[in-house]
Amino acid sequence: MAGEPVREVRGAITHVSPRGEVPLSGAWVTLHRVGADGAGPVDSARTGPDGRYAFRYRATGDSSALYFVSSRYGGIAYFTPPLKERVVTGAAADLLVYDTTSAAVAIRVAGRHVVVMAPDSGRTRRVVEVFEVSNDTSVTRVAGTLERPTFEARLPDGARDIRAGDGEVTADAMTFAGGRARILAPIPPGIKQFSFTYRLPASGEPISVPSIAPATVLEVLLADERGSVSGAGLRETPPASVNGRRFRRFLAQDAPANAVVAITAPTLAAMSAPGARIALIVTAVGATLLLGLATSQLRRRPELARARRASSDDPASLQLELSALDTAFGELEAPGPEERADHYEARARLKARLAAAVARRDGLA
Repeated sequence: MAGEPVREVRGAITHVSPRGEVPLSGAWVTLHRVGADGAGPVDSARTGPDGRYAFRYRATGDSSALYFVSSRYGGIAYFTPPLKERVVTGAAADLLVYDTTSAAVAIRVAGRHVVVMAPDSGRTRRVVEVFEVSNDTSVTRVAGTLERPTFEARLPDGARDIRAGDGEVTADAMTFAGGRARILAPIPPGIKQFSFTYRLPASGEPISVPSIAPATVLEVLLADERGSVSGAGLRETPPASVNGRRFRRFLAQDAPANAVVAITAPTLAAMSAPGARIALIVTAVGATLLLGLATSQLRRRPELARARRASSDDPASLQLELSALDTAFGELEAPGPEERADHYEARARLKARLAAAVARRDGLA
């Protein structure tokens, strides 16, 4: 728009392989704009012999619109974080790209975070699982077939209403069948974060949460004050506060493979109204509020953390989450003023994310 200062982004595309890092010459690089008022490519160019690129542009339309740069290599798209400053250079503008393989490259569980909510009026409790997995190689792992995913996790017996959550894996790249959650999305070198949710009966019977792979950090957050958590070397630590809500917190370092976490928690009859309110809020915003908590616990190699890129939302998943939010709120018999305020705030956030996600999808089509 008129009067807006000229912005710049200057970066480089580097191909990383077992032989080292080489500037990627002749790669197509695209500058994108995503806003609630529309989305699409702004400019594109090829990198020079030194792998470098540069764009000059002006912000237009919606003042909250995001700008970012992407490039493709080996059929995989790589994105920079949103370009927040007027001039962006260095690591914020650079992209690392990798060769791909469907071979059995080891994917390490850097962090697993299990959030057990209080029972709801339907006498079930929602569980949110957040994973941060690490590819410590120099190739991007891609799925071979549905039976050969890039990563999989076991689900507790009786899990139902299983859905993809927030993170860097969209709903269409996750499957849930046969007691397993399978990830079909590519996993490049570095850390990738994803989440999913499910419901379990709030019967008061112990909940067994199984694992397949060892986890560098295992965390359990429990909304029920009178519950208990054991197994996998977990120890209770000071409680965690998430968006002003208190959770009992249990941590383990280097949890072994095939460990089973045993969780007991009160039934609905033993819970008070505030517990139901916590369930509504966390259900509404998904795992997003927990990601910062998770990140602070990880022991990462700096060069791998650099490879981590901005997450993207899936419109279909967000629409489902919005529907689930409205359904959960509709089940409350007599929501109070605070519950109504929290619901409308959460719904507004979701609607804004959904609008941006649709724009992003259409802009990259």
